[in-house]
Amino acid sequence: MLLKPYVEDRDSQCLPQLPKGGHGSGGHTSEISCSVQTSTADESEALLLRKLPRTSRVTAVSAHLLLGNYALPDNCAGPARLSPDQAALLTPPPAEASVVSLEPADHPLFDLLSRDGRASHTELAAATGWSESTVRRRLAVLRQSGVRTLLVDIPPAALGFRTEARLWMAVPPSRLTVVASAMDDHPEVSLVAQTTGPTNLLAAVNCRNSLDLARYLTEWIASLDAIHTIETAPVIRTVQRAGALLPLER
Repeated sequence: MLLKPYVEDRDSQCLPQLPKGGHGSGGHTSEISCSVQTSTADESEALLLRKLPRTSRVTAVSAHLLLGNYALPDNCAGPARLSPDQAALLTPPPAEASVVSLEPADHPLFDLLSRDGRASHTELAAATGWSESTVRRRLAVLRQSGVRTLLVDIPPAALGFRTEARLWMAVPPSRLTVVASAMDDHPEVSLVAQTTGPTNLLAAVNCRNSLDLARYLTEWIASLDAIHTIETAPVIRTVQRAGALLPLER
C-alpha cells in the first residue's frame, strides 16, 4: 500500500483491522506491506474493495496472491543450523491420533488467541463464557490433537539480525522451482513463495547488517542467473507480526 508522504506511525494503527496478518513499513516511509489471511472470499473482497479504499491516506493498493511456498518462518533452513539437542528443545510433542471437531463455541477462543497468543486463562474464560478449568481442558485437547500449535515469532533483531528485507523477483516460469528450491536452502531466508503480479517470486531475508545484505545479494542471489529482475525493499519497522500489535518505539 502506498500512503501520503506525511504518514506517521499512528497511521499504520488506523488502517482497517486486518483479518489475520501483519503489516510493516517497507523501503519508503510512505509504503506499508502486509500479509492477510481471510476465511472467506467475502472477507477478502470487503477488505480490498471497501475497507482500504475508504482509508483516506491510502493512495494505492497492489494485491498479490501467494500461490505456493517453499519456506515459511516455521520450516525455513535456519533451524537446520541447530544441534540435535537444541532442535529437540524446540520440537513440539507428536499430535495424538484423536479427531477433534471445532464447535461454534470455539470461535471466541480462537478470535482472542489470533490477536494475542499469550492471552491468559482468565481472559479466555471471559471471552468464551466458560470457566477457567474448562478453558484449560479445551486448550489441552486442542494442543494434544494438533489443532492448536504454538509458533514463537522472535524479532530477528533480538538474535542479532538487524537488517530485514523483502525481495521481489521475476523468474522465468520454467526456472521458478529451481530458483525457489535453491533459496530455500539459504540460512538468511525465512520465506520463499510464488506470487501473482509483475514479479512471481517473493523472499524475506534476515541479515546482520546492511553489509551482510549486500554480500547476500552479490554472492548468493547473483549466482542464480535465472533471476531476471529484483527489487529489494528494506523493512524499516514492523508494526505487527503474526499476533498482537507491537508497541511502537517512542
